[in-house]
Amino acid sequence: MPYQLYDYVNHLGKNEFKQWMSKLEKRQLAKLNEKLDKLELYGDALYPDMLTGTPVAGISKIRARGNVQLRPLLCKGPVDITKEYTLLMGAKEIGNKWKPENAPTIANGKKKMIIEDSKNRRIKHERVL
Repeated sequence: MPYQLYDYVNHLGKNEFKQWMSKLEKRQLAKLNEKLDKLELYGDALYPDMLTGTPVAGISKIRARGNVQLRPLLCKGPVDITKEYTLLMGAKEIGNKWKPENAPTIANGKKKMIIEDSKNRRIKHERVL
């Protein structure tokens, strides 16, 4: 596959993105896994239908529509911006408002932590079934 996916891990080594995904309903999880599979295959070619920007530069969101608008936040790289994406956190949009509030800003902070310590702050994406 042309792109490698990574998950952010916190200072305790916990995969927060995997934890968020494991709480989704089966239908939501299936939709999101389909989007992540496409991201691995096509990367930037998914703009603007499925992968769009956020108010924070360098932070993108995956658009997974449904009863609840899932908006996982990610960035290109940040180690190799030509071959990888890092899933920073799970989020939702409800009535054009982020849940959690300020999610793109929080995701940007996580991106900065990865830049400072990429060996300990991310791991290869762990698929949730």
